[in-house]
Amino acid sequence: MTRPSQPLCRGCGQSINGYYLSALGAAWHPEHFVCATCHQPINNTQFSVREGKAYHTQCYRDRFDLRCAYCHKPITAQYYTHNGASYHLECYQEHIGPRCAYCGKPLMSEYLVDHWGTKYCKEHQGQYPTCAFCGRLVPLQQQDPQSSEHVRCPICRASAVESLPQARAIFQGLMQQLNAQGLQFNNIPLQIELVDRARLAQLLNGRSGVDALGVTTHSTHMLNGQVVRTEVNGIAVLRGLPSTLFRGVCVHELGHAWLTLQGIRGLPSWAEEGFCELLSYRFYGELNTDESRHHAEGIEKNPDPVYGEGFRRVRVMADRLGCQRFVETLRTTKRMPSA
Repeated sequence: MTRPSQPLCRGCGQSINGYYLSALGAAWHPEHFVCATCHQPINNTQFSVREGKAYHTQCYRDRFDLRCAYCHKPITAQYYTHNGASYHLECYQEHIGPRCAYCGKPLMSEYLVDHWGTKYCKEHQGQYPTCAFCGRLVPLQQQDPQSSEHVRCPICRASAVESLPQARAIFQGLMQQLNAQGLQFNNIPLQIELVDRARLAQLLNGRSGVDALGVTTHSTHMLNGQVVRTEVNGIAVLRGLPSTLFRGVCVHELGHAWLTLQGIRGLPSWAEEGFCELLSYRFYGELNTDESRHHAEGIEKNPDPVYGEGFRRVRVMADRLGCQRFVETLRTTKRMPSA
């Protein structure tokens, strides 16, 4: 029989003769007080408890402490949570978190994202100029020292139309595309010219805003104070435009040329510019690239009462009639169809 003074070991249920441990409100043979993870005796005076079970301190940490989703080691200090996962601060900064596209620093607080998905520190918004054609920020090391007219990012600069032979080849291809869509140019040998900003402003002669990128030039023949005919001399486009934008500007100006060649005169400004913007918008939509979608969105959201609102009004008419019928109605009636 076990004497009442002999405690029972919770581990084996037998009476204890000699030394024993007192822990968790019970007595234990020293060899029976073991860690619930490694099952080795707990000889230290410090241990961890979870749900009534004892653990070596290190075993407890290995089993239950928060772990970094990158390196899988326990997290014992400050950590960062992203998409439901936890990370050591250094693991998140070095391997997981986004970095500024311009300075390379980890983006640990609020940051900005541009139209192209580029992530960058907020302070860069006022530090760097934006590309004149796509809106990307252009830090000093990416700026073109050869260009004094406008700031271009490396992406827009890489596809820039700089030479006249290159421009002519693109231009002829665009005319063929528009011919196939019902905009005939009567085999008129239209010419394209690449010009700088000063020459473009001279050709515009105050007819458009300072942001214009192209112009269609005409010669008007008069007799006794009456217009006899109007001829298209050619199209001038700003030199150095990125290829996609250059094409869209050419399509817009070809719209003006087509109206003139068809003898369609006297349209209100919103109608003529809206029609030409519609042609560019449709062209961008057919390209369906990141750049073309960017320029199409610019047309859609343009707040200008002539170009932007004109486009939206003309688009309603074209959607109602269908584009081909809309163009044919404009060609035959010489006026804009009613909305």
